[in-house]
Amino acid sequence: MGILEEIVVNKRQEIEAAKNALSLAALKEEAASYKPARRPFAELFNTKRVFIAEVKPKSPSEGALIDASPLETADLYAKSGVDAISVLTDEKYFGGSLQLLKDVRARVPQTILRKDFIIDEYQIYESLLAGADAFLLIASILPSKELRRLQELGTTLGMDCLVEVHDESELIEALGIDASIIGINNRNLKTLETDLAVTERLIPHIPQGNFVVSESGIETAEDARRVRDIGVRGILVGTSILRSPDPLKKIKELQEAFI
Repeated sequence: MGILEEIVVNKRQEIEAAKNALSLAALKEEAASYKPARRPFAELFNTKRVFIAEVKPKSPSEGALIDASPLETADLYAKSGVDAISVLTDEKYFGGSLQLLKDVRARVPQTILRKDFIIDEYQIYESLLAGADAFLLIASILPSKELRRLQELGTTLGMDCLVEVHDESELIEALGIDASIIGINNRNLKTLETDLAVTERLIPHIPQGNFVVSESGIETAEDARRVRDIGVRGILVGTSILRSPDPLKKIKELQEAFI
């Protein structure tokens, strides 16, 4: 079993445990009366290139990424001028949680993207109630019908969706469900290898009306310019910022190259 398959199996177990603690019906009832102040995600792309910085305490490929509190990273992002903040909420493999997302949301002004391995409608309602403005769907772990259903549920609840792909077949699925924001993950989630050429290969097949976010592997100003120059509208950056001895300087370097 590869790491991606392992994560999905574990995620199914987590969801069942969550449902036993609080039923889907109860979660829906809570969501029906929840009226959060919206910080739109999709609208950001209409007027500018979008820089998304990630709160990622650890990863299977890199190990621990945040030595201090992840909330200190959130505080840094709050004053950095990034456009949106992605929060990893998977606990076992990435060190995050829904509580972390709530805490980040409470202390930053930016739009919040929930990044997790979302495979069940239960997680969409969780995302809403935790304060996420948008959420990630990964095409490689969802059948097309479920991908569409979960995206539409998010829209009904007032949240935007970033649909992530890594190859041509997954891109066809994303375009087939009319995903307006497509994330191209340069990291192969099965091998964990990263290559910006993935974005270069896929972007010519994406219609002009769609917004493209390049994810993973953006480490230098040259990398940021490389994806900018082929039409990428957003970048999602975590590891290179979190590994930097001066995160604010790294953010500024990437911003100036990309924006």
